[in-house]
Amino acid sequence: MTTVLSVDALAKTYRSPGRTVEAVRDLTFDIGRGEFVCVVGPSGAGKTTLLRCIAGLMPGTGGSIHLDGTAVTAPPAGMAVVFQEYGRSLFPWLTVRRNVELPLAEKGVPRPARRARVDEALDAVGLSDSGNAHPWQLSGGMQQRVAIARAIAYEPSVLLMDEPFAAVDAQTRAELEDLIRALWHRLGITVLFVTHDIDESVYLGQRVLVLSRSPTEILADLPIDLPAARDQLTTRASPRFTALRAQVYTLIQRAKAGER
Repeated sequence: MTTVLSVDALAKTYRSPGRTVEAVRDLTFDIGRGEFVCVVGPSGAGKTTLLRCIAGLMPGTGGSIHLDGTAVTAPPAGMAVVFQEYGRSLFPWLTVRRNVELPLAEKGVPRPARRARVDEALDAVGLSDSGNAHPWQLSGGMQQRVAIARAIAYEPSVLLMDEPFAAVDAQTRAELEDLIRALWHRLGITVLFVTHDIDESVYLGQRVLVLSRSPTEILADLPIDLPAARDQLTTRASPRFTALRAQVYTLIQRAKAGER
């Protein structure tokens, strides 16, 4: 499998007058093209810091990140990010269509191609009939679908997701989990998905990276050997899901205890 994203000895230390905080220490892992990898860890483990460094939104203080062999020193063209706070990432004065289209316009995509890609993205997330609505007219789950549509319309090689379903109710969360897996299968994109939810990481991922307590290191890189076809009832009720969930839970407890 070809490596699309490589993180090598990444470190991040925050410095301010009279205070130094080592958030990330010597993180190394690779993600193959088309993989779905989840990241979990204790609260404050540096998951969001890691994602922001990978996205080029903040520099590391050591190590390197490469996307398709090119060093990431700023937000790369081949990457899209979906954040937890979807409401802040959408422009309330623009329609859903315009929100999805905006990054394509900034990228210089011709108007006919933009229209086609917006149509495809909205159809993929089940919002074909909501293009003329404004975000504030939609439910939280629908707003997050808009954010996902905007990301996939951009046609990234890597999609980063930072706890994107944490702010929605349980039923909507299950629907969005199945949506993102369906899009991953359909589009063949690479997904790095940060979550604090152990069950979600096992349900979604092909691999789960378990982070230590801050300063963050990789505590475990766990393969998820569940069937490729998954559903909320059968998969979560399977003995193998239960065993994998218990394994990740045990690792998280070790991380909280300070083990490395």
